[in-house]
Amino acid sequence: MFRYKLFIKEGFISLLIIFLYCLQGFPSADTVDYNLKFYGYSSHFEKDWFFHPGLQVDRDLYLTNWLISRSSIAIYRDSGHLVAGFFHFGLRVNVRKFNRFYIRVGFGPTLVWRQNWWLHKDDYQGTSFYGDQYHSDRFEKNFLLYGGDVEIEWVIKPNISVLFATIPGYPVIFANSLGVRF
Repeated sequence: MFRYKLFIKEGFISLLIIFLYCLQGFPSADTVDYNLKFYGYSSHFEKDWFFHPGLQVDRDLYLTNWLISRSSIAIYRDSGHLVAGFFHFGLRVNVRKFNRFYIRVGFGPTLVWRQNWWLHKDDYQGTSFYGDQYHSDRFEKNFLLYGGDVEIEWVIKPNISVLFATIPGYPVIFANSLGVRF
């Protein structure tokens, strides 16, 4: 069951404050763009595909033409149908391919969180990612120093683009999203 009330009551305001803090710009940034991505299908390697609706908002600060600083926040439904998300701040290498196509590869520290499966899943045994020891905290979380994604952008008009991104969470999951840049 997707737990909206839990997230809205106790987590939304905290997440918003942290994200707004990350969105503070650098005075030296040339351009600022925003991305709005919608989550779709993802895959646990060699196991299954699942639909996990969600939303990701990115703020990109162009430090140079080829280097971008990105802050991101996301919230989505995980494969256990509970609320999950992440906070990310990192760098992207921006490579122009053809006239209207860009490829970006990024990395940086990422805090991944989700509602605690120990409290909501009777047969849960833990994972190597979130830990295999029982705890009664409201959320499970993991900090990655090297989190990131691969993104392809197709520029439709000067201020409108379509994005496809994948988070290669090998060996556990591949998460995909589709979005717009404005």
